[in-house]
Amino acid sequence: MIAPTPFFADRGAHTQIYEEIVALEKLGHNVLLCTYGLGRDVSGVQIKRCWVPKYYKKLSAGPSYTKVLLLPVLAFLVLRTVQREHPQIIHAHLHEGAVIAKFCHLFYPHIPIVADIQGSLVGECVQHGFVKRGSIPCRALGLLEKKILSWFPVITQSATMLENFTSLLNDDKNVFNVLDGVDVDRFKPQVTNLELLEELEMNEQTPRVFFMGLLEEYQGVDIMLQSFQIVASHVEKVEFIIVGYPNITKYRQIAKDLGIESRCHFLGRINYFDIPRYLSLATLAVAPKISLTEGDGKLYNYMAMAIPTIAFDRPVSREILGETGIYADLKSVSDLAKKIQFALENPDEAKKMGLLARDRVVENLTWEQVGKRIEMVYESIRD
Repeated sequence: MIAPTPFFADRGAHTQIYEEIVALEKLGHNVLLCTYGLGRDVSGVQIKRCWVPKYYKKLSAGPSYTKVLLLPVLAFLVLRTVQREHPQIIHAHLHEGAVIAKFCHLFYPHIPIVADIQGSLVGECVQHGFVKRGSIPCRALGLLEKKILSWFPVITQSATMLENFTSLLNDDKNVFNVLDGVDVDRFKPQVTNLELLEELEMNEQTPRVFFMGLLEEYQGVDIMLQSFQIVASHVEKVEFIIVGYPNITKYRQIAKDLGIESRCHFLGRINYFDIPRYLSLATLAVAPKISLTEGDGKLYNYMAMAIPTIAFDRPVSREILGETGIYADLKSVSDLAKKIQFALENPDEAKKMGLLARDRVVENLTWEQVGKRIEMVYESIRD
């Protein structure tokens, strides 16, 4: 498995890679991950890391020139590993991973390859300010993305991305939606962790609105904080728990400017395996992502713990939450605040939706089910 990212850094793409590996291992596969020499080792995952320069410390998402320059280094590691291990399948994450796999394919054309693509290359580069939409570099990236997607069978995690990729390629036979999932044994309804509540100096009786994810504008965090300001002006006692990174100082200052700093608890980067403990504090959760195509792994965790969830109304959120979500108009500060306030003022109805969400993931969205769908793709490309 190829992952051109600083695995493991307690964020969405990395948790997906980790959980896919665990699911595939449970099905009897032996997975060896080739990744950058940056990030944290995780128990139970076999990892080979390539060299990275000492100055490079970027763990957050998004493109960078150093990442591009490191691709040949990782490609050499992958090629050497393939030579030694003789894998039956090469599973390449991200567009960059597919490029490395294509390089390996020149030397080992008999090994089947699948590309695991979580989102749009063009969309991500635009969101991160790497290129401007409509510019010549942006159009060139679009052509490159189409070429990369045409090389191998593609798996993705949402109906939206499936539709986008099949439309781009004019091919509905080599793109597969395996969906995302959640570990329903690790993430399950829990009583409030009173020890943690005391440690964070929060009142047990005060309702708490929870967010976890990358602290970036394209994740909807600016809109979310503005909506929190409105909620705080209408609800006398409510606190906001914000888990994630980077840009903590920036968003703490924004909260201060909005007059809600005393109600916002910025907890920074939390170990993925400790997240259920923190989620136990949530009265309800928010998912303000504004991208129309990107997945949203936090939704699965919220749902598995039966936490009522407010999300912006976008196709991916609808696909995941179904009728168990509370939806706000996309990018609307006022409507997001309105829906948060509704959930706080109608706790019984909100709790019912949270329990329905738990049922939904247990029935349809576990990592075991995702692993079996990936395995079916493997079998189809090996025939």
